[in-house]
Order: sequence, then structure tokens, then C-alpha cells
Amino acid sequence: MSEDLRSVASSLREELLRIGRFLEKYSSDPLVEVNSSNIDEIVGSYRVVVLFFTAEWCGPCITLQNALRDIASRVLRDDVVFGRVDVDRSYAVAERYEVKHIPEVLVLVNGRVDDVIVGSTTREKLEERLRKYIL
Repeated sequence: MSEDLRSVASSLREELLRIGRFLEKYSSDPLVEVNSSNIDEIVGSYRVVVLFFTAEWCGPCITLQNALRDIASRVLRDDVVFGRVDVDRSYAVAERYEVKHIPEVLVLVNGRVDDVIVGSTTREKLEERLRKYIL
């Protein structure tokens, strides 16, 4: 086996392992539950954190949550995570980021809020807005 072929095989193996780890991590739900006990770890572990603030009783949140799940399930990057914050259960996280309305999506880059999306929107518009962070 030539050195070039070994290099390609090694790179392919690493990429397949990375994808496998991702699929294992998000196999049940691509939106990670975020609360006051794990927020610092999540923000510190990923370059891009997409935080979705919601509540069980919020109708428009359900539509946006489904759109975010669809987008998150197609993002295979180790440095990006999609999180879900239930404002009724994790009020401290909502307060920390000064979330006043739901649904609301915050995009954190290297721990700092870089973009805020307030209110309901279509999957296409949401994906367009997130594209520069997640692709």
C-alpha cells in the first residue's frame, strides 16, 4: 500500500469515527437540553452554540423547534451544538442571556452572543440566518 493511499485511508477512518461519535451523541434528539447546571460546560466546549429558548405551553415554539431539529440533524460538525432551554425550568439561563420573549434563538460564537432571532420564522429563513455559523 502506497504512502498516499495510507494517508487517505487514515483520513477517511478519522472522518468516519467523527461522524459515528456525532451520530451516537445526537441519535435521540439533536437538541441538547441546556440548564443552569450544564450551560457553562456547553458554552465552553463548542465554538458555536445555538440556544433555543422555549416553553412547553408555547405554540409558535413547537414549529420553530421542529425547524431547528431538522437543521441540527444535518449539521455534522464537532464545534457546533444546538441547545434547548425551557424557560420555565431554567429561568436562570434565560435571565443570564436577558431573554424576554419566546421563541428566541441566540447564536453564541466563542461564548459571546453574535446573533439573536426573536419570534417565529420559517425553516428556510432560520437556516439562511444560521448558515454563516453552522456551515
